[in-house]
Amino acid sequence: MSLVQTTLAMILSVNGIGQQAPDAMGTANPPTQVRISYGEDPTRMMRVVWQTKTPTPSLVVKYGTSEKLEQMAVGSRPTYAYETGALAEATLYNLKPNTTYFYRCGSDQGGWSDVQSFRTAEPNPSSFVFTAFGDHGISPDAVKNVENVLFEKPAFHLLLGDISYANGNQPIWDSYLSQIEPMTRSVPYMLAYGNHENERITVDEKQVRIGYVATLARFAMPGFEQCYTFDYGNARFVTFNSDDYTNPIQQNWLDQTLAEARRDKKVKWLIVFEHHPLYASSKGRDNNVGLIKAISPILDKYKVDLVLSGHDHHYERNYPMRADKVTSKSKNKYKKGEGTLYVIQGGGGKSLYDFTDPMPDNCAFREKVNGYMRITVPRKGSLKIEAKRVDRSIMEVIEITE
Repeated sequence: MSLVQTTLAMILSVNGIGQQAPDAMGTANPPTQVRISYGEDPTRMMRVVWQTKTPTPSLVVKYGTSEKLEQMAVGSRPTYAYETGALAEATLYNLKPNTTYFYRCGSDQGGWSDVQSFRTAEPNPSSFVFTAFGDHGISPDAVKNVENVLFEKPAFHLLLGDISYANGNQPIWDSYLSQIEPMTRSVPYMLAYGNHENERITVDEKQVRIGYVATLARFAMPGFEQCYTFDYGNARFVTFNSDDYTNPIQQNWLDQTLAEARRDKKVKWLIVFEHHPLYASSKGRDNNVGLIKAISPILDKYKVDLVLSGHDHHYERNYPMRADKVTSKSKNKYKKGEGTLYVIQGGGGKSLYDFTDPMPDNCAFREKVNGYMRITVPRKGSLKIEAKRVDRSIMEVIEITE
């Protein structure tokens, strides 16, 4: 069975079609929508989240370096008012770095997931690969991008905001999380918050803002979750909620976090990922003037190497920028520190946006197509960004050299 067929079957199951009936004891309540993400230390921590139809008396992850699963972590139950099932979350601590672990989640009372595996982060790899795209949703191209991530075998995946497009319709979250489960049960899924995570629901024929409650409950990110940081090898990854960029507390957190990164001698590559782009040429949107004014001085101050974003449904890449000015007009090779490279990949799976005409002077390349990025981060040498279409063909390759 193909991944597309398997994904469709999973979505039908979530919506109650073809679902296995309970046994005579009424105990068929197995975990679905299994997903993993890093804790604060990716070399030693992993978080597991899942959902069952109804609450179970116990919430457990059994895990180990073999399929004997000799260790156990007890989970907790995050809740929110509009949940569509019983969520569960557990953190695995004191893991060994650069080690493959096997795990399953669930309970004796309700049933267990299949045994899956993940690998903890390597402290000092010679190089590593991660993938990224934003604006995913539910669509044939969204499923293809799940396949693409699995094909690339990344250490982890960055989702650059606008995740499920539930927009308040909570069962859409279930369909989406079933769609991505083939990826998220083995690839750590690290997300940025976007405007579509700031949800509304209809109450008495009126739209009521419920905010980010669904995303906060359904995922387990490090730190404050909406803004957090993690290290992999010699790279530090920093995200903030660009849907709330005017928040002075968050701006101060971003300034302090980037300052700390630049003081840390272990950090060579400083990468920021967020949902909204600063510089863009999407028709009807263009540059985000407010975000540029509020955030670009902070990014400039600490000479951030790379900023990844979504929001605009296509691929677009700027020349390196500093103080709103292009610092190099080289086609696809740039020296580290000469400017911040801004890249938009909002082609995760939703319908595509048109560009303004003509192309702005600060834009180096753009293409209206769904796709993803494969990024290689070295211990020594050049950071390489491969921008790929959803069919895995190459749009462009960019290098940031030492």
